[in-house]
Amino acid sequence: MRPPAPPPRPSRQSCRRDGWTVARQLAFLDSLARTRHVGTAAAAAGMSREGAYRLRDRQPDGLFAAMWQRAMTPPPASAPPPESHMESYSDGRLMRLLGDRQRRNSAAAPTSPRPEREGTTAHRAETS
Repeated sequence: MRPPAPPPRPSRQSCRRDGWTVARQLAFLDSLARTRHVGTAAAAAGMSREGAYRLRDRQPDGLFAAMWQRAMTPPPASAPPPESHMESYSDGRLMRLLGDRQRRNSAAAPTSPRPEREGTTAHRAETS
């Protein structure tokens, strides 16, 4: 008796019957890792949220389900925060900075009224 033949391996170019190509799966997982929102990730891949859940549930121990779990797992608390070119500001510090800028701008503003531009109604009334 012959052993059963292994299932054929899909090529990178083949399209699954359900539309979840390798490229769509990667786009979904990339977006899921960034947003942690299944609906948004599915839309980014051009698929439905329900279809994504069905694909994951078909093989709960498969690679797609494992990558989904990894994308949804928050980074450990001991992980260093991502480096940024901006330092962190509290709301109070931001308000003080914005207030200082507003005061500087109002102090530098000219105190005399702005001259009227040619073609405006006030300018035409003065020249008539």
